[in-house]
Amino acid sequence: MKKKKFTKEERVRYDTLLKQIKRYEKRGVEITLSGERRSPEEIASACAVKEHGCYMGDYVWDEQGSLTEIRYE
Repeated sequence: MKKKKFTKEERVRYDTLLKQIKRYEKRGVEITLSGERRSPEEIASACAVKEHGCYMGDYVWDEQGSLTEIRYE
């Protein structure tokens, strides 16, 4: 798979989202992209280059109010 070079704006979005995703994963939150588990790098890359902004994350909470999953659709 050929890697795309990011613009400055895309690089900032990528770096910011990658840090956020990794923090959530360390807390045990499952993160998916279009219904599939992907690496933090793949998700951040897809969101960074998405036209007109980023994918919207759907946050899933359990009955105790703990975040359990983030779904990027």
